Amino acid sequence: MKESLRLVLTFILVMCVSFQSFADESNPPMDNPIPIKDRKGGIYRSPVPIQCYYSDGELTFTFSATLGTVECEVVRVSDDEVFDATFYAVSGGTDSLYVSTDAGEYEITLTLSNGTVYYGEYSIE
Repeated sequence: MKESLRLVLTFILVMCVSFQSFADESNPPMDNPIPIKDRKGGIYRSPVPIQCYYSDGELTFTFSATLGTVECEVVRVSDDEVFDATFYAVSGGTDSLYVSTDAGEYEITLTLSNGTVYYGEYSIE
């Protein structure tokens, strides 16, 4: 009986550790946020339904509303290199785009299918 209980507890422990590893991989790193802004008619509005985080050359976008199709373009200003992707944004969803780890200034433009444009800027040193 003790051996069966020990086996069950070991199994539960292994499953918990495995699940935690999986959960950590599915959550984006939140340590380097990039402010995303919405500008309509020269007025900055908030809150913005898109958050962006940078980690090791990758931008991760999280969405707090269903926005539909989002065209993402990132430009490294020094040489005009473009990184782009198309996301289908749903509330609570995330998407990622690998850009670069090269030093420089970067500009992010996110265009929704309804014409709303969001943007952000960040630097890598």
